Amino acid sequence: MPIQAIRNLLGSTASPGSLSIRPERKVLGGFGVIMLLSGGALWASTLGIFLAPLERELGWSQTQIYLGVSICYLTTPVFALLVGWLLDRGHARRVIIGAILMEALVFFGMSRMGQGIGAYYVLCILMFGTVLGVTPVPLTAVINSWFVDKRGMALGILFSLNYAGAMMAPVAALAMIDRLGWRHTYAAFGVAALVLAMGAALLWVRVNPDAKAPVAETARKPSEGQRRALLDAVRQKEFLIVAIWLLLYGYSFNSISFHLVPMLEEYGLSTAKAAVAQGLVGFGGLSGNLLAGVLLDRVRASRLATLFALFPLAGIVMLAVWTGQASGYVMAASLGLAVGSEGTILMYLGGRLFAPAILGTVMALLVIVVTIGAASGPAVAALLHDHFGSYHQLLALNALTFLVSALMPFGLKAYRY
Repeated sequence: MPIQAIRNLLGSTASPGSLSIRPERKVLGGFGVIMLLSGGALWASTLGIFLAPLERELGWSQTQIYLGVSICYLTTPVFALLVGWLLDRGHARRVIIGAILMEALVFFGMSRMGQGIGAYYVLCILMFGTVLGVTPVPLTAVINSWFVDKRGMALGILFSLNYAGAMMAPVAALAMIDRLGWRHTYAAFGVAALVLAMGAALLWVRVNPDAKAPVAETARKPSEGQRRALLDAVRQKEFLIVAIWLLLYGYSFNSISFHLVPMLEEYGLSTAKAAVAQGLVGFGGLSGNLLAGVLLDRVRASRLATLFALFPLAGIVMLAVWTGQASGYVMAASLGLAVGSEGTILMYLGGRLFAPAILGTVMALLVIVVTIGAASGPAVAALLHDHFGSYHQLLALNALTFLVSALMPFGLKAYRY
């Protein structure tokens, strides 16, 4: 079923008589390359691989290195709102190209790092900006302009490729560090971004000119009507529902995923088996994106949001009732399915619930919301574990948060766009 859906996607047009097959394939293929080589795939997923060389050569502690990631979360409102503001003014392609260029330059900068930890933190912040500059908001602005009937499948494919890149990058980084060293590996990542991702963006990725014209015309100079539309959007019930859903999702996923290995060890798995379970989260994320993409064009997105939120709830209950290896694996995979589908469903819902002229800013606000939840998750989990001495209370709380997040989408009305 997924293979046939992909074939149908590549062999169809967004609207009969207006688009040829070839432009759609170029846009999808170009964005596929970008997603495979994005900062999220190459940098975030490989930080643990670079950890030992950075500690050994530069003398940094593990706490100092991971602090760079925590600092990045604090910059989310700035980057997200900037990206949203630019998108609502018709600059989606410029945002994407600029983000790829900055990603390459940051990788080159990382290959030249000295012992000063401050420069590393600045590079981390800039890299986080490149992640927000490529996905998910700019991706949606481009894909929505080309795909109408098949936009769910298109988003599912691209988000799955991002997970595929994140799964392959650690293996590639490990092999390259062994042969080339960590500095040349970072430089190679920069070359890949500059040559392959930038080439794909310049050659193939662009907003559909037919869809862009009416949005760009009003976006050059925001009107009072646009500002009023944005205020109305954030006040409407749909925005509140989606925001609560994302806040709970971000918290629930990060509070478990960052503690998954010690949590499963507490429930009887060895460290090696718990590491396998951690890998299943990524596999579940890839599968969740593809599955969501196939179903979004056939099933209401709000119902899918409920369905995918119930997967980790079932996994938590299974782990609590039947402690063991199989339950740990099921829980990890179900967690990946949930978070993997979240981005695809969010991008689809955003395009159907909010006006195109303000979609960039609205989605930027929602990215901030999910980041707040994600940033709080690991700390809440650590506090609960330190206080109670186990992860039982955390899993009980997360069962509740997943249940509430599953119920929230029932309040969404019919699509508006």
